[in-house]
Amino acid sequence: MKTIIVLGDLNVDLIFSGLESAPAPGREILADNYRLKIGGSAANTACMLSRANCPVSFYGVVGNDFFGRWLIAEIEKYGIDSKTIRLENGRQTGVTVALTYPSDRMYMTNSGTVAAATMEDMPGSYLSRGKHLHLAAYFLQKKLKPSIGPLLHRAKMAGMTTSLDPGCDQDNEWDLSGLDPFWSDLDFFLPNADELHAMSGIDDTERSLASFPPPSAKCVVVKAGAQGAFLRNNGGIEKYPAADKTEAIDTSCAGDCFNAGFLLAINRGDSMADAVRLGNKFGATAVACVGLPEKLPT
Repeated sequence: MKTIIVLGDLNVDLIFSGLESAPAPGREILADNYRLKIGGSAANTACMLSRANCPVSFYGVVGNDFFGRWLIAEIEKYGIDSKTIRLENGRQTGVTVALTYPSDRMYMTNSGTVAAATMEDMPGSYLSRGKHLHLAAYFLQKKLKPSIGPLLHRAKMAGMTTSLDPGCDQDNEWDLSGLDPFWSDLDFFLPNADELHAMSGIDDTERSLASFPPPSAKCVVVKAGAQGAFLRNNGGIEKYPAADKTEAIDTSCAGDCFNAGFLLAINRGDSMADAVRLGNKFGATAVACVGLPEKLPT
């Protein structure tokens, strides 16, 4: 298979699971379990691609601190070369605390080095090392964000396919105007339903898809949790139901695992429909455990 280049967020996730209710001011709630793990949409996707035996190279930034060094050791366990991860002095590694429920989740994040990555962190020959470029956490990548559109264009000029998972906008502005000249350079746009609703201003997934992104966007895949996924391709909209009726334990990594399944299938030449179906299977596997799954469906 061809190598997938992944660029984006890498941070620590501290996940509390088994919560019955959201925390209230002045009250303490108990979790059944917690787990410290690799976090960040881009890093999660890269780890799952590597676990599925897909060649992957990951580029990111962490702080030169305990969590940063821990992340590098952990990501190497997935068979990913950590030499392309930069240790930055004077800035803390990003940390996210996730509170997970059977059907929802809440996050608290200190972005730290997540917002510190720049194009200077990418060696000049990186585009020649792969055939697909996947980007994530568009809104969190404060320094990299202005370069993402031109980066997509450079990748296309180098003969690569491209994908972007925008992630959540912590500032609630949902401004994608920086991509306006570059939508035609993006092969796969991978938001979840809540993100699409916020970006389009329409609280209905199919109507949102019909109006956003602009027609120049080639393919849009919307992750919709228990509803499965929606695909807009060649002007049509199709819905793919969730793969399995799975008891949800932790939904925090489901979208990233969907991305990995989808990109794995695309990379090996599967049809678009089969790629969405495999994405759904990876997502269903993810919600059945806390953190990233140990085993993935074939």
